[in-house]
Amino acid sequence: MANMLRLLRVKLYQAEEALDLLIRQVIFQGPPPPALSLVGHTHTHAPEPRRNPEEDIIGDGFLWAVPKNRRSRERRLTRKFGSESGHKKMLPRLKLLTCNHCGHVYQPGRLCPVCYGRTKEVTEAMQAAMNKTQGLHPIEHDVWPVFKGETVQAEDGFFQGKRIVEVERERPRWFSKRLTLKSNVSTSSSTTIAKPTNLA
Repeated sequence: MANMLRLLRVKLYQAEEALDLLIRQVIFQGPPPPALSLVGHTHTHAPEPRRNPEEDIIGDGFLWAVPKNRRSRERRLTRKFGSESGHKKMLPRLKLLTCNHCGHVYQPGRLCPVCYGRTKEVTEAMQAAMNKTQGLHPIEHDVWPVFKGETVQAEDGFFQGKRIVEVERERPRWFSKRLTLKSNVSTSSSTTIAKPTNLA
């Protein structure tokens, strides 16, 4: 490919010189006489410096490594899963843990899908109850969820400064009332400062 480009470049250069010579002979009918020529000025047609043909194609850029051929589906799946005789086998997962709450297995580093599904169901029920109570214009108050079968003494729809939301399902065993309390707020008004002792 490079030799063909080099040969094509040489042929184009020769054709350009021949065309320049033909134009000079037809228009000017030969070189000008010596009386009209400039003194000390010699006109020579200097050839351009030879460049690599790849530089003409690329210019100042550079090429990325790209695949020459498309990888077929069979080769792609063989690289991913191995051939039928099998150098890559799909082995069963052996590192599994058992959930302490529901008894189902799950992968380490992930949530138990069964417990997460139950939590998601309760969360969606609470969101539906909040949407039903407040609509598209919620009031910025904390929410106190009241499940089916629970009674709360409310004043104008509020309990302990929180808006009551009635959820139409029973409270799960794992969803204790302590989960609705904020963990970063101290419940007692009086705090004591513990000073270190016996430092010496």
